[in-house]
Amino acid sequence: MTEKYQTYTLADFIQDDAFIQWAKSPDAAGDAFWEQIAALYPHQKDVITQARQTVLNLAELSRPAFDEDEAGLIWAQISGQMDDAPVSEPVFRLGWLRYAAAAVVVLLTAWGIRHWYREPQTLYAQRTEQLENLHEEINETGKEKTVQLPDGSRVTLAQGSRMSFFESMDGSKREVYLAGEAFFDVKRNPSKPFFVYAGELTTRVLGTSFTVRSFEKENVASVQVRTGSVSVEARAPRKTQSVVLAPNQQVSFFRKEERLSMGLVKAPQPVIAQADLARFTFNNAPVSTIFDSLGKAYGIEIVYDKEAVAACRLTSSVQEESLFEILGVICEAIEADYQVTGAKIRISDPHCN
Repeated sequence: MTEKYQTYTLADFIQDDAFIQWAKSPDAAGDAFWEQIAALYPHQKDVITQARQTVLNLAELSRPAFDEDEAGLIWAQISGQMDDAPVSEPVFRLGWLRYAAAAVVVLLTAWGIRHWYREPQTLYAQRTEQLENLHEEINETGKEKTVQLPDGSRVTLAQGSRMSFFESMDGSKREVYLAGEAFFDVKRNPSKPFFVYAGELTTRVLGTSFTVRSFEKENVASVQVRTGSVSVEARAPRKTQSVVLAPNQQVSFFRKEERLSMGLVKAPQPVIAQADLARFTFNNAPVSTIFDSLGKAYGIEIVYDKEAVAACRLTSSVQEESLFEILGVICEAIEADYQVTGAKIRISDPHCN
């Protein structure tokens, strides 16, 4: 499968879908694959480096907002890379350069700008077509579909989604490729990290439960954490960003802006047993104690002014109310407001009689 890259020219690389995707949005799997190619064919190392930069320049040239001077500068960089590209037989250099230049023109005119901004579904196809021994699950049942992975992890695949994974997970890491939405309940194995590749997002865990959503027609991709901690990396043409999420936290990646935004999930769930939460009863307790207890129960930092609530006391109990319903009742009692700011909850303007 890799033999074709032995004789690839720069023009071949910049027309190869798998190479284009890796050049624009590199990930761990792509890095490993192209490092292997460079190791197998050392004479291609410089060509790969220059082809990657050419792809990035073309992507920059094809973005909507650029002026003529900027376009000219980028085109000059592309031309310079073609001039400097190593060739096996110098006697054919002139013809090769003409071919490369023609290939670039074809790329921009025939495929157009959209070719350089691949949709997540296409990213999924490009990644998986390079790999062997993959098993694919497609959910077209009209309802959620539960899939058990070779390592014992369980995945709930949403309608209209698909995922691929290796038939055996005996390697140093466990990898899943996703297009769409799925909830993962990952079996803990510290020696084998678990990776989910979904569009521009790479999610890495050891053992936890979380949801990944990355549909091709949606501008926003997201990861929501139910239990444990999760590392999420977003790789886009112009920058790479990463965050670490705790329970009840989520991160959204806005594709057009290439921006990550971190916050709380819409309906936080307790990180302790629901039965333990139901036993929360406060009898004339300081409000500060209630806030601290709720924060620990949900794994969320609740920020408040301790001096401002020093005189506030409440009698209350927790039944089946949601966190925000509980906070609403408390804030109404002490005439305060609460606001979600990023991954924290802030209490403001309390008034205690």
